[in-house]
Amino acid sequence: MITKNNSHTRRIWVHAHRAPLAVALSAALIAGCGGSSSDDDEAHEHTDIDTSGRLALFDTDAGAIKILEIDDNGETLASFAVDGEAPRLYSSPDRRYAVAIQRADDLVSFFDSGLYTEDHGDHMHDYAETPTMLNLSLNDNRPTHYSLGNDRGIVFFDGSASASSKVTVFTDESLGNGDAEASLDLDNNMHGVAKLADGKLFVTYRPSSVTDTTLPSQIERYGFTDGGFSFEDRYDETCPRLHGAAANAHVVAFGCSDGVLAIDLHDANYPVIKLGNPDSLADDSRIGTLAGHPDVEELVGIAGDQVFVIDAEAATDNYSELVLDDGVGPIAQGFDAHGEVFYVMGDDGKLRLFQPENAWTLATTIDVTDPLGEDSASPAIAQSAADDRLFVLNPNNQTITEIDTHDGEVVRTMDLGFSASGLVWLGLPDSDHSHDDHEHDHDDDHDHEDDES
Repeated sequence: MITKNNSHTRRIWVHAHRAPLAVALSAALIAGCGGSSSDDDEAHEHTDIDTSGRLALFDTDAGAIKILEIDDNGETLASFAVDGEAPRLYSSPDRRYAVAIQRADDLVSFFDSGLYTEDHGDHMHDYAETPTMLNLSLNDNRPTHYSLGNDRGIVFFDGSASASSKVTVFTDESLGNGDAEASLDLDNNMHGVAKLADGKLFVTYRPSSVTDTTLPSQIERYGFTDGGFSFEDRYDETCPRLHGAAANAHVVAFGCSDGVLAIDLHDANYPVIKLGNPDSLADDSRIGTLAGHPDVEELVGIAGDQVFVIDAEAATDNYSELVLDDGVGPIAQGFDAHGEVFYVMGDDGKLRLFQPENAWTLATTIDVTDPLGEDSASPAIAQSAADDRLFVLNPNNQTITEIDTHDGEVVRTMDLGFSASGLVWLGLPDSDHSHDDHEHDHDDDHDHEDDES
């Protein structure tokens, strides 16, 4: 269900601390496109905004999503009170909007960062405006997995015993128009996932005869044209207890209890490549989280405390392991926006930066937080799509640490003054390096894998 108004009984308000400044800046930029033709030539040379972007996070003390200005040392630009569970936060394909998913509340909400670019025909024009909440929400059953691909955001709704799963797709343009782009209703409920790659939707399938788990075991392929889906195939090859998915320029892959199922994007028939589990896989473990980037040849799979680099197309030796220090487990991982770094945040409080183009060498290890105990909240990490920067939210001491991934150094630490969870970067991507297909682990890992409700 797509709601274009705030008719749901959720209390939402906004307080824009710096609205006059943002509005004034926006007005000045708009004025730059007016005037005579001679003025236009000069004005059109000055339509770029020099900004590091903005950060969205959830203030757990106030129960509000906040938008922070990075260049103003994390000052709050706007605050939106949100009822219900703490949302998980992601970015829209073009990084303009924050996507807030509240699974238990059957709700996906959207927040405009105020940073965006418009095509004015003879030039591109950047804008910086006051953040707002969109008059649009998705209200289908149990939104859980979110991913990016083919310039689109994809939400997979798990459904329940009384509601089937559903896939909803949107673009930044459709969000700006107050609507999603397309939806696909599935036949059954499942804790599943959908990936858009090469103009095709690859989506999980669970036979209704399977009742001991809500995890799917097969993949279906749909064509996606003109905002609609058309069924093409259901793969016979199974992927038992499927969990986790990622894509790069070569394959779409899914984690299975018995290995990894990959689909070859080079072949017009999109055949399956099935890999068994790594020989060094720990007993009673499986790959349940996958990450990929369009500019990186390999994928990365997480299995408990083990991190595997996966070359699905290699004739032999499909797996190599990234070794962390003894006793260290990964708590957050992903690619930077450029695909130049793969980071792993360990429970020892250290951030490790690996270089995919340099045989996955460990480039540096950075002390970011104190070691995490059983009662510690896990840090959240956001990747800038404009600069070589990572932002690490440490909820245990209420700070955000900015890290230069090129130099491998801490740039600064911003004090929040409130408890927070979730973190996402929003702003103006570097068009030379940013990719919408950048894939993180965007579901709750194994939190719901056997949720029958």
